[in-house]
Amino acid sequence: MNFSILVLGFGLCRAWIIFCLGAPLISPDAAPSHWLYLASGALCSLVVALLCRRSSAPLSRTRTVLFRLTPVALAISGALILLALPLQSELLLAVGFIVGGLGAGPLQVLWGDRFAYHSVEFATFASPAAAIVTAVVVALSAAHASFMSFIVVPLLSFGLLLFHGRRTGAPWGPVAEQPDEGDESTADARAASADAAAAIQQDAPLAPSSREDAPAPVRRRSMPLGIGKLMFSIMVFSLLCRMFDTVPTGPDPLEVFGGSAVFSLIVVGIVFLAIVSKVRERFNPSTIYRLSLPIMVAGYVAIALFFDTHGFASVLIINIGYEFFDILTWVLFVDAARRPGENALHIFGLGVAFMFCGMALGNWGSHLVDSLIVSGSLQTNVVAMAAILGLVIVAFLVLPEGTLSQLSGSRREARREKGAETTDAPTPEAAAEATPEADAPTAGRIEQHCAAVARDFGLTPRESEVIVLLAYGRTLAIIARDLHIAQGTARTHIENIYRKLDVHKQQELIDLVDSYEG
Repeated sequence: MNFSILVLGFGLCRAWIIFCLGAPLISPDAAPSHWLYLASGALCSLVVALLCRRSSAPLSRTRTVLFRLTPVALAISGALILLALPLQSELLLAVGFIVGGLGAGPLQVLWGDRFAYHSVEFATFASPAAAIVTAVVVALSAAHASFMSFIVVPLLSFGLLLFHGRRTGAPWGPVAEQPDEGDESTADARAASADAAAAIQQDAPLAPSSREDAPAPVRRRSMPLGIGKLMFSIMVFSLLCRMFDTVPTGPDPLEVFGGSAVFSLIVVGIVFLAIVSKVRERFNPSTIYRLSLPIMVAGYVAIALFFDTHGFASVLIINIGYEFFDILTWVLFVDAARRPGENALHIFGLGVAFMFCGMALGNWGSHLVDSLIVSGSLQTNVVAMAAILGLVIVAFLVLPEGTLSQLSGSRREARREKGAETTDAPTPEAAAEATPEADAPTAGRIEQHCAAVARDFGLTPRESEVIVLLAYGRTLAIIARDLHIAQGTARTHIENIYRKLDVHKQQELIDLVDSYEG
């Protein structure tokens, strides 16, 4: 039930955004003020992210404000846009788009907050399923400029958001402190990390006996480099995808499905679901990333070579590549939001802000490119080559697969004998939340063995946390990051553990934990 509510509600949210972005197709008067919708949504989402990261106010207070103001913005925006379209009033349209953005940004952030209430594995299924719902809703709409499209759809999405919140606990309660009773796979993980999250939110140390173990206060921590790279990449991908929005591409044979962009949602959603259904707990975000980048590059190559004759096909290919990445980002957001010391409002606020910013820049750039191409000052293949260069820079310098793997919490672990192929191994947090029922005893066994070792060998509470990460093969840098301690402090704990256990390297410790019966 929770899955259906979240998929339908988030799908309606995205469908409403597509309706608003498609308004210029209905009324040319909407085009000049079209970017205001995206810009105001980006600004509002960024404010939410900064407030939840920098302010000492409880997260529940921010949620309360968002839940009260968002439906008001949705209703006012829909009324203004519906009034402005028949009157052809640019002023009313501009105000309607600005207010709509003030509702669209928080609505997506709040849905992201609901996503983070569930496990990462849950998100890998819910995100592509929501994309399919979005495509179906848009395709079934006979006219975008309707009461249903601009008022009923967003308010229905918000209603489902409230309903989901009431099913899983008070919607204003902090995610880290209220486990989802309807999602048993995450309850234990939430309970295990509740003390850590509460301590970080209150700027209190996890282990009062060791002052240097105290995590850095949230208000003074800067954004992790990997998260910053992901946000920048999202902005670049969104910009490049929207670069040909207003450039004429000729007749679209997929108009019956709502157009090439909407059809790409159906294709990508089905393929994404097929992939995660096949691999399930072995899902590797890098697989989707490897699909997304080449497909987008292929789309721009097609633009450079065949845009005059097959423009719609080129744009379709670009949209397919982008949607793979777009769906993947929501999975990565959930993973990042569930890390100790983070919260969903901050992560999804940043994600929506950067995404909307990229879309706004792309929409503005599309108008510029169209005018330059029409005047003969710019050739289409030049734009395509510049876009390919941007994608290559992102792939190799900004967000290589190594950074993506760190963001997803996955790693490659060498097999113990004869250098066999590597396999994905989750972090302790991911093992608790995304391990399928068949493998849950294995994850629980490792943690039980670690607890027995810690008890029998006299490890301190902090060393008991470190040994679990060591048993899962985590490196010194990752242990320091996950526990929010200095690398020097983490190294001291590791040396103490090795001394107490009389081991000399990590593989010996893993073997000891694996065979320990206590």
